[in-house]
Amino acid sequence: MEYLLTKTKFKSFSILVFVLAVSGAFSISASTPSQTEVNSSILLPVKVNGKWGYINEKGKIVIKPRFAVARNFFEGRAAVRGDDSWFYYIDESGNRISADQYFRFADDFSEGLAMVQGESTYDKIGFIDKTGRFVIEPIFDGFDGKPLWGFTDGLSIVSSNGKLGYIDRTGKFVIQPQYDRASHFSEGLAVVIKGGKYLFIDREGIVKIDDSYATAFGFSEGFASISYDRQKFGAIDKSGKIVIEQRFDWLSSFSEGLAAANIGMAWHGHQKSGGKWGFVDKTGSTIIEMKYDTVNPFSEGLAPVRINGKWGFIDKTGATRIRLQFDWAEQFEMGISKVTINEKIGYIDRSGKYIWKPRK
Repeated sequence: MEYLLTKTKFKSFSILVFVLAVSGAFSISASTPSQTEVNSSILLPVKVNGKWGYINEKGKIVIKPRFAVARNFFEGRAAVRGDDSWFYYIDESGNRISADQYFRFADDFSEGLAMVQGESTYDKIGFIDKTGRFVIEPIFDGFDGKPLWGFTDGLSIVSSNGKLGYIDRTGKFVIQPQYDRASHFSEGLAVVIKGGKYLFIDREGIVKIDDSYATAFGFSEGFASISYDRQKFGAIDKSGKIVIEQRFDWLSSFSEGLAAANIGMAWHGHQKSGGKWGFVDKTGSTIIEMKYDTVNPFSEGLAPVRINGKWGFIDKTGATRIRLQFDWAEQFEMGISKVTINEKIGYIDRSGKYIWKPRK
């Protein structure tokens, strides 16, 4: 099986990820760089007659559909897969950046580098530049299901002998591998798990916040969501002080001044789900009523919300701006949102008008 690791972009940090985190996976920050922050142009993957290509922001096909899989562009490069099941990279003209490279594991480009693994499950992980040249040799553990991250603020998470640590752009460890789980740095701190404990560390690996957290998320807008028992959630500031009391059944990371919060979520076997979602401000006060089945964070003033299986968009007053009609809706980036209807992908603008109608 081949793998394509993609950073958890801000727009895709959905309640599905929240539930997985609570059920035993690692809790991460919602402030990873988005496509908006790293691309000067907009190229969007679309599927036509079973093959993937790319359109521009006007809905015009600019890279002919010919791929079995096509990922988002980051820093002018995108990982794609042909019918032979291996990934490679293309530029914004659709040209391969290196004719003789194939990967089973291909990350998005970040800060000029991409994390890759060769065709074999036994191959090590290294980093290539935008020409396809290895600038950090493949010496790190292969993908084993642990969350790994490309470069953010000059550091990347890699695995060595089963433990996670942080390297700089030369491939040198600046924080030695010692963690069972690790997140990228956000606002100067990263969440790690060591010996079963959630800790917040700085860029030198010094523990800055150490408490008996059962779950912790990275910092966003000065706040981090935490729980001591995986039942009730609140938030801390960078001193570790509780700033929002633990009274929610889930509390997500802040975005544009608001955080998604849940009342009524309960454990069902190994997963916590259910309840109703709304949004709270940084005092913990409810700003948007908790009446939604699922929500995603605000971006560009709008948030995707779901009721009775259909997604639409609300503004920060809670008013519906795009009616609930989609089977799935992602956050807006550069004025465009990806939506699906009957498993067909489309793209809309902020008025709800299609720039690419759903199709297979």
